[in-house]
Amino acid sequence: MKKNRLCIIAALVLALVMCLGGCGGGDSESEAPAFSMADDVQKYVEAVDMEYAYDLTETLAYDEEYWDNELGWRTAGSDAEHRCADFLVSEMEKIGLTEVEKVGVTVDKFQFNDSSLTIANTKIDLMPASYQCSGTDADGITAEIVNCGQGLEANYEGKDVTGKIVLVRVDQSNIAWIDSYIRMAHEKGAAAVVSYSTSGYGELNKDTINVQDVCCDDLLPTVAISANQASKIKKAIKNGNNQATLMVDTVLEERGGTSYNVVGKIKGKSSDQQIMIAGHYDKYWYGFQDDSAAIALDFAVAKAMIDSGYTPENDIVVVAHGSEEWGVSNSQFDWTTGAWEMISEAHPEWAGKTLAMLNCELPAIESETLQAAAVPEFRALIAKLVNDTGLVTTAEGVTFEAETTDATNMEDGVSYRWHGVPYFVNGFEGTSFMSERYHTADDDRDTWSEAVMQTNINFYGAFAIYVDKTPALELDMTSTCDDLEANLAPKIAKKAGVDVDAYNAELDKMREAAEGLNAQIAGVNEAYEEAVANDDSEEITRLREQGKLLNQKSLAAFKEVQNQYLKADDVGVYIGHPTLNDNVRTLRGTISALEEKALWTDDEDGACDLIGNLNAYHDWAYYFFSKKVGDDINAQYDANKVSSDLTYWATGKLVPVTYVGDTTYMLYHTESEDDVDFEAAIAAYQSALEEVYADINAYCQQEVAGMQTIAEMMK
Repeated sequence: MKKNRLCIIAALVLALVMCLGGCGGGDSESEAPAFSMADDVQKYVEAVDMEYAYDLTETLAYDEEYWDNELGWRTAGSDAEHRCADFLVSEMEKIGLTEVEKVGVTVDKFQFNDSSLTIANTKIDLMPASYQCSGTDADGITAEIVNCGQGLEANYEGKDVTGKIVLVRVDQSNIAWIDSYIRMAHEKGAAAVVSYSTSGYGELNKDTINVQDVCCDDLLPTVAISANQASKIKKAIKNGNNQATLMVDTVLEERGGTSYNVVGKIKGKSSDQQIMIAGHYDKYWYGFQDDSAAIALDFAVAKAMIDSGYTPENDIVVVAHGSEEWGVSNSQFDWTTGAWEMISEAHPEWAGKTLAMLNCELPAIESETLQAAAVPEFRALIAKLVNDTGLVTTAEGVTFEAETTDATNMEDGVSYRWHGVPYFVNGFEGTSFMSERYHTADDDRDTWSEAVMQTNINFYGAFAIYVDKTPALELDMTSTCDDLEANLAPKIAKKAGVDVDAYNAELDKMREAAEGLNAQIAGVNEAYEEAVANDDSEEITRLREQGKLLNQKSLAAFKEVQNQYLKADDVGVYIGHPTLNDNVRTLRGTISALEEKALWTDDEDGACDLIGNLNAYHDWAYYFFSKKVGDDINAQYDANKVSSDLTYWATGKLVPVTYVGDTTYMLYHTESEDDVDFEAAIAAYQSALEEVYADINAYCQQEVAGMQTIAEMMK
């Protein structure tokens, strides 16, 4: 009877798959093996309330009660964020979550209330968007506004901007983040920055205004306008109307703000372990996708679980994080602050008991193909879930890829990962949305795709239920080994004096231990499925307890992987030391080019073509900006120069910075090759290369020691 019942469940799931468009990663007409949680997933999918998901998104995006200004903003520790936290508490209670609470965490408060920019003797009267900087007094700044082109060092030549307002065109994707432009203007003595974008972000049209996080100290009032608005100002300047008044009403309180993370639970049969479903509710403009729809997804998942009558084995914890977009001044790592404070200070005990964090960002953007971004150790689990279980269903016209991309640091998951919590997030980068609508007023209701939202809700629920019902978490540490192997670069390592054979031998031992742990996990889970099929309650209980013990081992090993191997920069998170290998390649290529006295070449392999790639491309600042700006940028990635309370989730994760700014700046700004002392330049870069080799040697020794520790933990 039990086997027949499971076959009926499998058939029902298969029918649902075909109705909604099929399995994301396989043939929708092929019959997947039955899993014990199939009935729970089916009931969950049937209980999903898409009208609720849309209505909650609409409320979070457009209800003016939860705005700080007429542009729709809700930022770190602001009054609107506080009002929204209270609303989320009531909404959690309304859908049936229990133990609902607001957890206050310390952040730098930023609240943008109002602004205006007028040009005397013209009709120009704008409301710019403010960056996370102090504003002006009530009367504003009245001064000459100067068009400084792209805002690069060369654009200031021959211009006195002391005490003046500068108008600059920024490209925050291809040239530099906003902090570089602010630093440059501050160095030149400007009183304020008015920025606009034509490429990189905000590309939808010339009326689009884009902002990002500021990533530097509170130097100058800085605002953003559209390209069309900038054109009008440039025309006014050309006609002799260059007297501007900029008023910016903001509140910036460094370490003086409180942001609330709102938490609710579906209580499990045991609270020894938990699964988190999370998103953030601070936003720019309407933030329909980023991140109102994500909060709606989290709540819709919880609501469907409750409405379907699902009783989890473990606590399901729903978290709406504050202060994700920004939360601290004077840091290159100023985002995901609310989440960092949550796991670091408010609930450190969550590390070690959280089986998975299901984070969510921008979940309803039109797309035919969806893909999760995950820690490497979840690659195999997600592939299995999509390809083999029959539990993941997709809406018509949407497929879900089984292969994941690697999680970056662009959302709250990185704060939890650092503490040993494995996670995934829906893939949202690489879409036209990012270049056109991200952090603009065009992140609006017109972007809604019900099919994509439905598919993501289905996937999140299926993942959560599968992990909840499966005794032993399928956390595959062989993927860690794969990444260490891929990022070793044996030829470079040998040149650095590393015993590559010994390194690989220890890596093999770690892989063997990981495979052994995988075998134990698979054995427990297979036995559990058999016990459920046989309705053997005593065996089910025993296997769940055995699974908990394995989970403690797996999560401890995972945390140690993050301690030993996780590295970060302003773009990526990775295992091992690939940026040091890249520095070697960059320096070698630069030295070879200098030996040929080639600075710029058509093949882009000259010294100046290459050297900007140093330090994860940060050294291009020496080309675009002043030497001081370049030095300041690198210093914010140098663990020896930045206090740990300003690095947050990058604390202890930054690779050494290689300083050759004097030589690089000289090469970029030389008038003629005849003016270059090539021997001195080669010597500078050769010395830097030897330093990087020494760093690689030290890292490899640490990595080997880590392999031994982690292998022992997995036995």
